[in-house]
Amino acid sequence: MAYQLGLDTGGTYTDAVLVDQHQSIVSSAKSLTTHGDLIQGLRGAATAVLDDQHRPVTLVSLSTTLATNALVEGRGRPVCLVLIGYRPEQLAKARLVEALGRDPHGFISGGHAASGEPVCALDVKALTELVDSVKDSVEAFAVSSLFAVRNPEHENQARDLIHQLTGKPVSCGHTLSSGLDAPRRALTALLNARLIPLIRALLHAAQQLLIETDINAPLMVVKGDGSLVSAEIAEQSPVETILSGPAASVVGAQFLSDEPLLMVSDMGGTTTDIAMIRDGQPRLSADGATVGGWRTMVEAIDVKTFGLGGDSRITFNREKRDFDVGPERVMPVSLLVKNHPELKDVLHAQLELPRSTTHSAEFVMAHAAEPTDLTKQQRELWEYIKHKPIDVQTVFDDQTLDRAMVRLSQRGIVLRSGFTPTDAAHIVGDLNDWDTEAASLAAQLLMRYSENNLGMRYNSVEHFAQRMMDSVSRLTALAILDTQLSEKIADNSRFLKGLDDSQRTLLANLLVDDDNDELKIQLAMNFPVIGLGAPVASYYPTAAKWLNTTAILPEQGNVANALGAVVGTVRQQHEVIITPSSGRRVNVHLSSGTQEFDTLEQGATAAIAEAETQATELASRAGAQNISVSHTRTDNVVEHLGDSVFFESRIVATAVGRPSTTNT
Repeated sequence: MAYQLGLDTGGTYTDAVLVDQHQSIVSSAKSLTTHGDLIQGLRGAATAVLDDQHRPVTLVSLSTTLATNALVEGRGRPVCLVLIGYRPEQLAKARLVEALGRDPHGFISGGHAASGEPVCALDVKALTELVDSVKDSVEAFAVSSLFAVRNPEHENQARDLIHQLTGKPVSCGHTLSSGLDAPRRALTALLNARLIPLIRALLHAAQQLLIETDINAPLMVVKGDGSLVSAEIAEQSPVETILSGPAASVVGAQFLSDEPLLMVSDMGGTTTDIAMIRDGQPRLSADGATVGGWRTMVEAIDVKTFGLGGDSRITFNREKRDFDVGPERVMPVSLLVKNHPELKDVLHAQLELPRSTTHSAEFVMAHAAEPTDLTKQQRELWEYIKHKPIDVQTVFDDQTLDRAMVRLSQRGIVLRSGFTPTDAAHIVGDLNDWDTEAASLAAQLLMRYSENNLGMRYNSVEHFAQRMMDSVSRLTALAILDTQLSEKIADNSRFLKGLDDSQRTLLANLLVDDDNDELKIQLAMNFPVIGLGAPVASYYPTAAKWLNTTAILPEQGNVANALGAVVGTVRQQHEVIITPSSGRRVNVHLSSGTQEFDTLEQGATAAIAEAETQATELASRAGAQNISVSHTRTDNVVEHLGDSVFFESRIVATAVGRPSTTNT
C-alpha cells in the first residue's frame, strides 16, 4: 500500500498526517515549530507518524503559515524595489511607502504603454548603479515595470542584469499577477521578494527531511487558493503561499465535514483565519488576498485573517484600563520557563518588587542567526540576548534599546516571550504541557499592574486567567461575525469597506454575557462553525454559545492543515488579453509578444490555443499528472448607435490535475 505525507509548519506547532491510498487517515502528530532550525520541528512530527514502519511514501505535501504570520507581524528581510517607468507620486499608492519602510528603492526609465509598445529604452546604466549601491545591504530584489503584463521585456531585462550583478533572488511583478494595477503589482512583488529567504529556509528543511527519512517522492506546497505546486515553483513565488495554511485548513475542513454551508475558523498560535464554504466549495477572493492590511494581487481563498491565537501577546492598555489580546505573537512564558527553568527565579524577583511595570513577565531572546547589518543600539541589544533569554525589564534599564528591539522583532531576529492565552489555559487546567507555575507568576505580575493602573482587580490567578480566556472567546465570536457581516456588506455596492470601528465596538459589547444588562440583543447564526487548530476546544464552545450556533470540533481538526495539504490538487491558470487595433483588427498579447489578427474570432482562436497550452505547461511544471484543461472567454463589447464597439477580451484557461507521485 502507498502512503502520502502531509506537513504543516505553523507559528507554534508543526503538524504531520499520514494517509493511505484511499485518503484514510493512518496517523497524525504535532511537534513544536523550531524557528531557529525548522527541520527539528518537521523531523519531530514526521518521524512520529512514520513510526519506523518503513511505509512507502509516494507524495509529500507542505502547507505553512510562515508567510501569513510574517505579514501580520510586519516581519521580513531587507529588499530593494526597482520601479521601471513609474512616477514618484505613484509610490504613495497601495501603501508602497509604508511597505518599503527603510528598504531602498529606485526609479528607472523604461516601461511600456497599454498597447505593449515601449515608452523608452530601459536605462541599464542607472539600474546598474542602483544595484551596485544596495547589493550588500539587501537579500533580494523586486522589479515592477509599467504595463509589464502587456510586455514583460523590461522586467526580464532587469531580472537578468540583477542576477548577473548579484546572484540574488529577483521577483518580477508580471510573473505574480496579470492585473493592471501597477502599484499593487509592485507591492506584491515587494512582499514576494521579502518572503523568499523565509520560505526558502522552510523548503530546504523539508527537502533535507526527505533525505534523512529516505523518502524519494515529490515535494508539493499549498498555495493560497488551496491548490498545490512543486517546491521549485513555490521557492520562486513564495508570495503565493500567503494564506497557504488557512487555505489548507479549508480543504481539510471540506474533507472532515460534509456540511454544504459552514464557516471554517482555524486558530493557530499567531492568527485566526476564517472562510465560508457554500455548496461544498470555498469562495475565492476576486480582488486578491489581503493579509495584515496589505492588499496583494495573489489569488487566494477568501479568508479573513485576525491577529488572534493561542500565543497572542496579552498586554494592559492604560487608555482602556483593560487588557488587549494580540496581534503580536510571543512565546508563552510557560514554554520559555520549561526550556529555561532558571528564569522562574526572575519572575519571583519581579514579584518581590513593590510594583509591576509594562515589561513585567516579558523576556526576549535570539530568534535567528547572528545578523551583520546592525546599528549601534541593535548590536548592543544583540550582545545582551545572543546567548540566552533575558528579561525585558533588565534590557530596558537602557531606554535607547526600545526602538532597536522593535526593529529586530520586525525583522524576525529576536522573539519576545510573555503572557498568552496558552498560559491562561494552563492556569485553568485546560493544558498541562508546560510550566504552570511560571504562567501563574506571570499572571500575578499582570494582575498587579492592572490594579496599580486603575484597571480591574482580580480575585485570584484563576479568575484572571478565565477572564483572559473569555476575552479570547469573545474576540473569536466577534471575528466570526465580522467575517460574515463584512461579506454581506461588501456584496452591497454601497458599502465596499466592510464593518467600521464603531460597528465592531457595538458587536463586541453585545457579546458580553452579563445578566444585569438592561438591554440584551440575541444573535443567531443559521450555519455551524467548524473549529480547527490546537486551541479551539478552550474557546469555541463558548463563542458558539454566544452566537447561538453549533461548534463542530472534529477529532482530527488540530491537524486539518496538514490533511488539507495532502488531499489537494494542482491548479494553474493562464490569461491572454485581446485589445483593439486599427479598424476591426485586434492585438493578442501572447507570451512571445503582441500579434495582430484581422478579426476578433481569429484572435480569440489563437488566444485560446495559447492560454490552454500555457496553462497545461504550467500545471505540468507545477507537478501535475492526468491534466484536464478548460477555458472561459469574457468579451467587453458595447453596442453604440447600432454598432458594436470592442474594448477588450479576456481568455482564461485552467488546468487541473493530481500531483505526480514520481520525481522528475
